[in-house]
Amino acid sequence: MIFATQRPGLEARIVSARTLDGVGAGSALVWFEGRLLVVQDDAPSVVWVDVATGQTQRLVLEGTGEALAKKAKPDFEVAFLGPGREVTILGSGSSANRRRRATVNLDSNAVQLHDEGVLFDALEDAVRALVNVNLDTTEKVPGTFGHLVNLEGGAIWRNLLRLFHRGSGPIPSAAIDLDLDVLAGAPPKIVSSVPYNLGRVCGKQLHFTDATVLGSQLVYLAVAEDTPNAVDDGPVVGAALGFISSDSAYWAPITEASGELSIRKVEGIAMDLWSGVIYGVTDPDDPNKAAELLTIVISQTD
Repeated sequence: MIFATQRPGLEARIVSARTLDGVGAGSALVWFEGRLLVVQDDAPSVVWVDVATGQTQRLVLEGTGEALAKKAKPDFEVAFLGPGREVTILGSGSSANRRRRATVNLDSNAVQLHDEGVLFDALEDAVRALVNVNLDTTEKVPGTFGHLVNLEGGAIWRNLLRLFHRGSGPIPSAAIDLDLDVLAGAPPKIVSSVPYNLGRVCGKQLHFTDATVLGSQLVYLAVAEDTPNAVDDGPVVGAALGFISSDSAYWAPITEASGELSIRKVEGIAMDLWSGVIYGVTDPDDPNKAAELLTIVISQTD
């Protein structure tokens, strides 16, 4: 188990928030050449956002691309650059219809969909093993759709595919590393699976919601939600932005411009590595509300 520690004096402050009209449940972000690709967990479509102009362009992954009911939604929660000139998008794996991969070619915008049942079977075994070790139980957690795995983030890091499982209740959050050739169709080979205790905000456990690469580190988002399981939404009591090295992690609370602890459900993170700007996207958990695109600034005081 890796225990993430809150670093004194470190703060992640939201300095701007822009409503993304026509975008509902923001779940992941990818930065590419001045644009952000916004992934939604409730619709089989993604949206390109030009950061300079604010212009948007919707790209349908499947069907009409419109939002779907909760049990029918693809629950795309993971998005990252690569391999090559493409974006890889993965479902959470928390139900049978959420175990797919979409790829978007960055030159042509061509979309391909892949069934990833074998990959998610391997991830399910890995998460179940972590639960057994930490809880000494093989029971499923009440309220889930029958699967323990609940992916929320991923990245190609150190020539491996690192996937982030979002825990809830008795299920720990975890980072699972696989051989990268799984994305080329090879049988999944799990290299390591490590549980994380990400700390607590307002008495509630933080759990992963996304991650991205920053040099030799990973930058992650975590949210503390007042819910007993991974399926039922609950009020957010706080969020954090953290950093992961090989065997350690630390974090800062995410605050509003006023300095108050943010209770936005921040589910996607991306970075413009040239400028150092950090972007986040929210999931309002309300079909009548649009997602927000956030700009986040890190600061350190003595």
